[in-house]
Amino acid sequence: MSDLHDAAPEATRTSTNAPLGLDRNAGARILARSFYKELRENGYTPKQLLALSTELIELITDDLARERTHKGEA
Repeated sequence: MSDLHDAAPEATRTSTNAPLGLDRNAGARILARSFYKELRENGYTPKQLLALSTELIELITDDLARERTHKGEA
């Protein structure tokens, strides 16, 4: 998974020409592409990757719902 590790620092690197959010968005795209490539090269099928992606989306959705609940309590 060397591609995956090489892409991770890109997500935290800042540039004097671009806001941090833009660098993180670019880093996220690089990380996602590296992750996808690595998994495909290791035999994951598109259906398996879709299941993994769905699970990630569910976890993120749960986190966002908890954040909204906590903000409403404050």
